[in-house]
Amino acid sequence: MPELKKLEPSNPTFGYEPVRQAPWSPRRDQVQDWVRIRRIKCDEVKPQCLRCTSTGRRCGYNTSSSPKPIGRPQLDNTPFLYQGSRERRAFEYYFHQAGPSISGVLDQAFWTGSVLQICRVEPVIWDAVISLSALYERPPIHETLPWLRMNNPAAVRHQYHREALIWYSRSLAVLQQRINQGTAELMVSLISCILFIAIEMLQGNSKAAQILCKQGAQLMVGATSTATSTITILEPIFRRLGTWIFMANGLSEESSDLPFTVPDERFTSIQEARNVLYSIVAELKALRIDSKAYLRRTADAQLHEVSELVARQQCLKTRFAHWYRIFTDLKPIPGSNIDGAAALLLMTYMSVFIEAEAVLNPDQGVYDAYESEFAQIINLAPTAVAWTRSSEGKQPPFMFEMGVFLPLFITGLHCPFPDLRRQALRYIVESPPAQGLVMCTPAAHFVAVLIGLEENPDNLPGQISQVYDLLAKPGHIPPAQYRICDFSMSPVMDEEGKMQNWLNYTLHHFNELGRIQITEKKVLFPCIS
Repeated sequence: MPELKKLEPSNPTFGYEPVRQAPWSPRRDQVQDWVRIRRIKCDEVKPQCLRCTSTGRRCGYNTSSSPKPIGRPQLDNTPFLYQGSRERRAFEYYFHQAGPSISGVLDQAFWTGSVLQICRVEPVIWDAVISLSALYERPPIHETLPWLRMNNPAAVRHQYHREALIWYSRSLAVLQQRINQGTAELMVSLISCILFIAIEMLQGNSKAAQILCKQGAQLMVGATSTATSTITILEPIFRRLGTWIFMANGLSEESSDLPFTVPDERFTSIQEARNVLYSIVAELKALRIDSKAYLRRTADAQLHEVSELVARQQCLKTRFAHWYRIFTDLKPIPGSNIDGAAALLLMTYMSVFIEAEAVLNPDQGVYDAYESEFAQIINLAPTAVAWTRSSEGKQPPFMFEMGVFLPLFITGLHCPFPDLRRQALRYIVESPPAQGLVMCTPAAHFVAVLIGLEENPDNLPGQISQVYDLLAKPGHIPPAQYRICDFSMSPVMDEEGKMQNWLNYTLHHFNELGRIQITEKKVLFPCIS
């Protein structure tokens, strides 16, 4: 993995001392079997030794004339064989809680399949798994104020977080050593890369996660010619990661080399339908970026040929229509009797369908024509939100990939109908609090403030709690010239050395000649007590 040595843990202060905590007590028999299997040594009997095959694992003995084992590292001098109780506990928590929760229903083949299989014999993966498990149990991102994490990762305050970073650092060091020696296996590098990305996400270190995603995508491009079941699982994961990073910051090179095409006749699985949909979403994001650039050039009276943008829009609309047709063949929709996975994909489809229709129209009043589509998104939201809840009714603290956030965020931003957008805001708060690189509560604050600005442009409260009090009252459809087209946040240090957050936003309106006018404004973001 290139340049991995630059990706150090977010807080390299390692002062490990044993931590006394109440033991976590799930079922242990399966975990003990995993530990026993790892400690069995190959007896190097051709073609496969009885010791390895009796455990169900692949024999690592090379059947050629060379007596060196393959597919397994030399572990005699590593701490991998001497796990302490803390490591075993972390693995148990991953096995029973973190892994199934991160994977959801659609990604179990990787998080509870490939990862668990390879961690038995790979110290790189083992250390990454137990580090991820410890951070997932108490995510650092939930213990740091969101505004403090805008440019820096979450602060490490607790011993169990430092312990997790020790394991993470150990995994990084071993993989880096193999890279330097030219002995790093492609599959180990790719799987560890995804685990490292999750570890950085849990620390709120978005920059490191994005760099890792780019490196993994580059490795993935070279691995697509290798037809293995694990590669088949890994490819769409990196493609979706690239899509979400592209949605967040507009950097498209992470995902441009891993395209998906809509099948001619049918989807073979709902996973395939999801992968194709998110590929189209990335194309829509690229079109939106280019259309905004076109509008700015037009406002400056510079000529630009728009026919290319219109052609791209028509192509996207055609692909969306085809996707929906073959998706409904895979998942018939009799009334509202659909599962959570189908509800999530339909919400996403409906929201980006609206975006595809409106992307080249600078008049924000265009969204008034899609009340029924926005209502369908809200009607599907309870099923999709409930899908990720545990049996105790709680949402997982972290999801590796985006869930319902995107369609609800689009609805909150662009839906002009006050009741629907307020419901979208409520469902954002009820969904998993961390989805990929997105923290849902701060994002909900953004949506609430933008709704407040559109409905009351001259009377924005100074406290975020007051903004929610304002939204608890009946709202109204804001005029098109008051609807926000784009926004960003910029922290600025005031004269007293205190950090203030300014919300920058853009409005569109038309003059007497019918030419678009772009107005840039900014307002101090309401305080969060």
